[in-house]
Amino acid sequence: MSARRLADPYLATVRALNRVGVQYVVIGMSGINYYAQRASEAIATMDYDLFVNPTLPNVQKAVHQLSHLGFSLATSDGPFDTAALRALVRARRALIATTPDGLMVELFLAVSGYLFAALVRDAVTITIQGTPVKVGRLSKLLRSKQLAGRLKDRQFLKRYQALLVEEVEPRPGIETRDK
Repeated sequence: MSARRLADPYLATVRALNRVGVQYVVIGMSGINYYAQRASEAIATMDYDLFVNPTLPNVQKAVHQLSHLGFSLATSDGPFDTAALRALVRARRALIATTPDGLMVELFLAVSGYLFAALVRDAVTITIQGTPVKVGRLSKLLRSKQLAGRLKDRQFLKRYQALLVEEVEPRPGIETRDK
């Protein structure tokens, strides 16, 4: 029996967002996991975190693509109302997109410590199966977790304190290019 490579369930989502020009950066544990050197260094999460450029046209494109892919959208307050999108963008509120089979994408319109322009400026593009994925710099992703100060972030940072000192390259075998 040979080992099979698991498919990235979020690659189709990224591909769809790229196709319509959504400006995003992968953040949080989703982004940090792209820097794991071995599978044992990756942290399982229940979602995929994207920081999208918080402009109304950009968020509209993202919402449209996610809906087209079969995601249902909500906010932390409940179901998403497209009529409220302008107010949601103005308030920089996150959107949660889920599929019936359990995929979850969180669209953040703000993150701790950084404006979108600061994260996208030096993000790394990682190519997976021919799909470019824009990922935030590891040092900035870790700093954002530090600034957020949530218990789960503090626990993560304590466990991976060595990553704060030295920025590592993304996983071996994956093409990368800056910008």
